[in-house]
Amino acid sequence: MYMKNFTLLYTVTVSLLLFGCAGQVITMEQKILHEADSLFNAGNFEYAKLKYAKVRDSKPESRFSRIAQYQLGYINIYYENPFANWEAALREFELFASLYPDDFRIGEVNSWIRMLVAMRSYKKDYTGSTEQLQQLKTKMENRPRLTSNIETITESLRNCYNDKDSLMRKTKELENVILDLERKCQQAGR
Repeated sequence: MYMKNFTLLYTVTVSLLLFGCAGQVITMEQKILHEADSLFNAGNFEYAKLKYAKVRDSKPESRFSRIAQYQLGYINIYYENPFANWEAALREFELFASLYPDDFRIGEVNSWIRMLVAMRSYKKDYTGSTEQLQQLKTKMENRPRLTSNIETITESLRNCYNDKDSLMRKTKELENVILDLERKCQQAGR
């Protein structure tokens, strides 16, 4: 008796899962998307990316591909992902914006794009300024120590202050982008 009840319960459960309450069949796309979501929630981000890409590439016009494309951008900025890649996120979000300009998430995607572009610009300026400061330091270390060369030292200090001011401006720009994004997310009810 117990085995009959278990078999009946199992059959009903599998039928509901496969056909849904309204007789809807679960597609392979949905199954793979569910697997990708499960991998993401388990913290297996690299395999989740592979599954999302598989869904995206299967039928680019489907709603499941839209979800997968968005997730490919999001997974690359997700704070718990140790392999997060801002450049990859920017590429994925830009692709989403070009493929699905009428999607309900387009405002959020565009905010991410603006923030990631600002961060890339900040990184580029920071790296360039850091390299300039390192070159200056190397020049100063290799230069003979002459007290009569005050003009050169003054010019070097002026350049350092200019680089510092540039970094401060970029930092302020990045802070403004982040504040704008937070404000938009709060307005969206997040």
